[in-house]
Amino acid sequence: MLRPWAFIRAVLSRHRLIALFVFVGLLVGLTLQEVMPQYHVDRLRKRGGRWQDHPSFLVGDCPYYRATLLSLLRDGDLDIKNNFERRQYQASSFVSQGLRGEWYPKHPVLMPAAALPFYVIGRDRGLLAFNLVQLSLLLMLVWYGSRRYTSTALATALTLYYGFGTCLRASAYNFAPDLFSSLLSMGAIMALLSRRAALAGFLLGLAVWSKWTNLTFLPVLGLYLLLRREMLPMLRFGACAALPLAGLLALNQHMFGSPWTTPYDRVLVREHGKMVLEASHRTFFNEPFWSGLWTQLSDQHLGLFVGCPAVLLAPFGAALLLRRAPLDALLIGGCALAQLATFAKYEQWWASSYGPRFLLTTIALSALLAAPLLQRLFTGHAAGPAPRDERYTPLRVH
Repeated sequence: MLRPWAFIRAVLSRHRLIALFVFVGLLVGLTLQEVMPQYHVDRLRKRGGRWQDHPSFLVGDCPYYRATLLSLLRDGDLDIKNNFERRQYQASSFVSQGLRGEWYPKHPVLMPAAALPFYVIGRDRGLLAFNLVQLSLLLMLVWYGSRRYTSTALATALTLYYGFGTCLRASAYNFAPDLFSSLLSMGAIMALLSRRAALAGFLLGLAVWSKWTNLTFLPVLGLYLLLRREMLPMLRFGACAALPLAGLLALNQHMFGSPWTTPYDRVLVREHGKMVLEASHRTFFNEPFWSGLWTQLSDQHLGLFVGCPAVLLAPFGAALLLRRAPLDALLIGGCALAQLATFAKYEQWWASSYGPRFLLTTIALSALLAAPLLQRLFTGHAAGPAPRDERYTPLRVH
């Protein structure tokens, strides 16, 4: 008969079973604690006397992602001029002018396309379900990534903390494109750590579809492959990344007449009663670097330290990881720093309803850097792949 501790160890050795429990626990817990207490539908009077349902989780940019989804579903196109069903959703600064006068989405179209099946099955509640699934999947990548550097028990505790103790919890009640972007980016990074270069390239290409600023990860992933000195994985990575990127450039060509013109270069705003072109959003990255970075880290309401206090552990964990797996530390820490550096200059970094949403990938990556530190603190020994073990096999706890 197994003693209690031996039984717990036996259960923890069944990683797939634990992963299923963690995933279900995240879904159920976030639904009960974050979604159900907040869910309600506003009833808004529309011209003609009809009542319109407005789910309260569709805030900020969310209605415009939904408009893109409706255009794809009902019209089979991306011209969303006829898909603003409610008058409180203004078009100014949320649509882009196409080559032939169309109103194309300012925001990336990949997330609405991915959420289509959920909307078909559950309508607006389906979009909320999609958001919960993508958040839970992102946290599962945190779990799998943390297990590379610490025990299953500590990785589970760390994942639950990130799910319920950081701003990721607040993102559950939303239709969040930054979650989708971070899910794809984290997937690319985890695939590369697992020596799946082709999958990593394809996911990174999709991540750029989901948010243009994810291009900032490309040099870091490329440097990681270069330092590994493996030509075939590098070619696979590049070829598989080129496929979705080519599709994205072709879409730009179709909508705006140039592959290098993005929707953010053709945004329409209302001035003096007319819709006119706004300055390219590339010009919005104009803040002083160091002051902008410090503000985004330390702001009392939307700062990274407030949204995820555990990020303060990341530098110490990174130092430990550098000794055991320097290339892992380069990839994970480099991607986190690249995102921080990109948005340090962004003037609209404050545009969020649930925390530092532009830095969600950095938050997820910080868990992987915190894991080696927790392993050292709780067990007294280092975790992670040995320096000579370039296969990077996950730690086995005995």
